[in-house]
Amino acid sequence: MRRLRDSQAGMTLVEVLLAVAFLGLSLVALLSLLTQGSISVGAGGSQSKATAFARQMMEQLKNQPFVPGPTNGADTPEAGITRSWSIAPTGPSPAPNRLVTIQVVVRVDRATGTLGAQNITLTTMRAE
Repeated sequence: MRRLRDSQAGMTLVEVLLAVAFLGLSLVALLSLLTQGSISVGAGGSQSKATAFARQMMEQLKNQPFVPGPTNGADTPEAGITRSWSIAPTGPSPAPNRLVTIQVVVRVDRATGTLGAQNITLTTMRAE
C-alpha cells in the first residue's frame, strides 16, 4: 500500500467552502418549501371551515317557510369569518310556483398575508 504525501491528503479550503455553500443553499430552499406548505395547509383549513359555514346557512335558508319578498342578513359565526345571505325573487313567477334565489357568501379575513381573504359563495333556487 502506498502512502500519500501531505500535499495530496484531505480536501482543500476551496472545496470545503463550496460544499458548505451548496449545503446552505439547499437548506434555505428546503425551509422555503416548508413555509409555503404550512401556509397552504392553513389556507385549506380556513377554506374548509368557510364551506361548512356556507352549507350550514344554505340548509337553514332552504328549510325556512317560504317568504315571497327579498330578505338579507349577515352574521359572524366565528372571529374573522363573516357570513351574509340574500333571498330574492327570481323573475315574475306566479303562485304557487314562485321561485327565489338563495345566495350565501362567507368571507374569511384571517387568512395568511400571502393568500389574502378567501370567499366562498353558494347559490341555489327554491320554489314555493
